Amino acid sequence: MNNQELREILIKELGIEMLPEEAQDEIVAKLGEVILRSVTVAIFEKLGDEARAEFERVSKEDEPELVQRFLEENVPDMQTLMEEEIKRTLKNFAEAK
Repeated sequence: MNNQELREILIKELGIEMLPEEAQDEIVAKLGEVILRSVTVAIFEKLGDEARAEFERVSKEDEPELVQRFLEENVPDMQTLMEEEIKRTLKNFAEAK
């Protein structure tokens, strides 16, 4: 799932299509940060100690392709994991309203 797909999902699920694009961007950015943290924690829970250390190293290199390759090799259900974290974050957001 790329950033544009995530953006579209969040806008639709939050029902903020009618807001100005700037407001949409702000909301999506804030929720995106929460989702990213949540996904990162979920990834760490699935990885063993050696893979965690490798993930930390790869993440610091600021090379998205390298991170993507690592995740594909070490987290086979990455797409499902991301979808679950998005749903959980949106549910928590809705409950907090």
